[in-house]
Amino acid sequence: MGVIRTALAISLVLDCSCTFITSCPTDNGAGGAASGGSTGANGGNSAAKGGKSSTHGGNGNDAGGPQEAGAGGGAAEGGAGNGTGGSSEPSGTWVDVTSNLVGLASECGNLSFLTAKPDEDLLIAGVARQGLWGSTDGGQKWTRMGQGEGSAPMVHRTSLLLWDPDDSKRFWESGTYGGGGVFETKDDGDTFAQLGDANHTDAVSVDFTDPDRQTLLAGGHEQPRTLYRSTDGGQTWSPIGSGLPDGTNCVYPLAISSKIHLVGCGGYGGGPMGIYRTTDGGKTWKVLSTSGGAGPALRAKDGTIYWTSADGSGMARSDDNGTSFVDAGGAGMVGRVPPVELPDGSIAGIAGNVIMVSRDRGKTWHAATVTLPYPDASGLAYSGQQKAFFVWHFTCANGPLPVPEDVIRRYDFDYESH
Repeated sequence: MGVIRTALAISLVLDCSCTFITSCPTDNGAGGAASGGSTGANGGNSAAKGGKSSTHGGNGNDAGGPQEAGAGGGAAEGGAGNGTGGSSEPSGTWVDVTSNLVGLASECGNLSFLTAKPDEDLLIAGVARQGLWGSTDGGQKWTRMGQGEGSAPMVHRTSLLLWDPDDSKRFWESGTYGGGGVFETKDDGDTFAQLGDANHTDAVSVDFTDPDRQTLLAGGHEQPRTLYRSTDGGQTWSPIGSGLPDGTNCVYPLAISSKIHLVGCGGYGGGPMGIYRTTDGGKTWKVLSTSGGAGPALRAKDGTIYWTSADGSGMARSDDNGTSFVDAGGAGMVGRVPPVELPDGSIAGIAGNVIMVSRDRGKTWHAATVTLPYPDASGLAYSGQQKAFFVWHFTCANGPLPVPEDVIRRYDFDYESH
């Protein structure tokens, strides 16, 4: 199986850069390429007149959603326009592609993660206690990864995959519970190596300005001031979170360079939220924005960094490689689930009960799907090869909890014709 440039999907409830991301930057921006990314721009909150559709039918799969949201304050009149009105209702069906993952022995958080490789027809799912599984046919069949000789066992709940933008066979994985917080593969997922003693991590980030990939960051799951840094490729880790605010979780790092790092704060446990920045490798931190910081960030192909807010109020955006952030709007158009970038540069996110798409950096949005198959979708992915969206969720209870049916759903969406 091949892998890679940057992808990012994530399980927010569990653990939440190319991360939760569907494409890698094509240049280094103001200060070098960074991993990661989220979405937003100056989007308005007003729905276009006639832009909400009512629920049709009883199966929950053919209901409409908010169809169009325009920038600005007033309701927009008119027909089907480019983000300024219209009520063209999506049509399609959500299809179960859990396939042979059903019944795998697992636990709470059984289907913990799903993402799509940007440059290859490859989906990767993380199953608690069962490692990573890949599909090259849109989810019809899943094959266990990490089966090469000497591969380290991976039994935790995957929280993130991070693609190397320059090496299609290399990526990093983070996870919570079950032992081992960061893993790396250099052979397309045939074998994995556990990196040092980092444990129970929500996300991993790598300094991609360094061709040797020596600086890594990892955030501790649901733990205040728990952020780790490695300068030897992950062999050893040092804590750098003491200067971050207490009473909150700053666990979503984004390495801009070997010394300049960002971290997203907020979420589980309450406390301050936003985005913090260091220019000295974590010795000191400065707050950049009180919005954004929820989940991994999305760095789009044009280098823009988008970061959703923990309270669902929209996103923050950086146009200068993380030096500053502005409020990108998007309230009601994108929730806490990190958005993804489509192959044409459009941004997609989950808004309430549908997937919304913006083609103008978040200024306006339109509904791309019928109602989601369940109200608790944990994440979103888009496959350019399959031309389809994928959402997933998990179940939770004490004791063994096999993977149930219907935890991964597919919705065909051709970005080139919509």
